[in-house]
Amino acid sequence: MTDQLSLYNGALIKLGQPRLAALTDEGKARRALDAEYAKTVKACLEAAFWNFGMRFVQLEATTSEGSNFGYQYVFDKPDDWLRTAGLTTDGYGRVPLLDYDDRTSYILANQSIIYLKYVSNDEDYGMDLGLWPQSFVDYVETCLAWTVCEEITGSVDRKDRLEKARDKAKYKASNTDAMNEAVTRYPPPGRLVQSRGSSSRSRPAGLR
Repeated sequence: MTDQLSLYNGALIKLGQPRLAALTDEGKARRALDAEYAKTVKACLEAAFWNFGMRFVQLEATTSEGSNFGYQYVFDKPDDWLRTAGLTTDGYGRVPLLDYDDRTSYILANQSIIYLKYVSNDEDYGMDLGLWPQSFVDYVETCLAWTVCEEITGSVDRKDRLEKARDKAKYKASNTDAMNEAVTRYPPPGRLVQSRGSSSRSRPAGLR
């Protein structure tokens, strides 16, 4: 099981730097890691369809917005949404929703209830560090090390090496995660599923 301190120390080891004793340690290394931690973890979670961070919820059309043309219904994305994995018309996740438009903070469709599968940064899903497999931990540590490398070490060559290591770590983590999927996979994203931004500020109705 990992935690923020162990992630910091994993990154520092990759940089050839001394470990921190606590997250309150003074020094350039801790401050640099603090500044990059949140956005680096978010970027890592957004990078693939991680099973440990996957969530399936029912969405009901918002009452505050409507569509006067095109799609009839508007759905706010959950607060913890990071990346759409798929949409279905049934609560079992078996019948894909084929006609919709996935926007930055909302979804447009022609039925009043839909079901969304997505990568979540909720503390019980993607941000539950206890759920992270070791391969993903290594990926995050490598990304952190690459991000702060020049500030901490001043070495461009080391950052170049870490960039290659980061790509290998992502490949290994995504392959390992894929092996944990069920034999029957969730239907792949349909038309216009590519999401183009960050989450909205509204919670979904239905399942947690």
